[in-house]
Amino acid sequence: MEKSNGTMIAFMMVAFSLVIYSIYFNQMTLAKEFELKSVGKGDISCDGGESVEGVRINFFVSYDKGTSFAEWNIDHEKLGSAGGIITKVKTSSSGFVLKGFEAFDNICDNQTPSDIDLSGHCGTGTVRLVSDNGNKGTFTSNVKCG
Repeated sequence: MEKSNGTMIAFMMVAFSLVIYSIYFNQMTLAKEFELKSVGKGDISCDGGESVEGVRINFFVSYDKGTSFAEWNIDHEKLGSAGGIITKVKTSSSGFVLKGFEAFDNICDNQTPSDIDLSGHCGTGTVRLVSDNGNKGTFTSNVKCG
């Protein structure tokens, strides 16, 4: 699926705006230094019931000296990508819950923005994505927490 230059420019503007938003209005309550990151593979179930296999997820949360940066993204080789920003982080010794929103969706083409939850355990295991627009995903991943 080809994307126009206008779509790419719009995506870059949204991404830049989300970064600015996360810096100034982020509501994270973390230690002075913190990082949570992962890359994994799995499947997405779209709101209409369509299943999309072979989707790659990555997310990154970094908090250092009062500055935070947190985003997530899922990619499919032919359909494109979906993703957004993470605004709240809850961690424990065994797991995490990330809350945020989906800013764009070129995989299921569902309405955005939409609230999302990403959850799972630190280390090797399953990461789950649930979006208010109906998207649901399950990914095998190795989440690095620390």
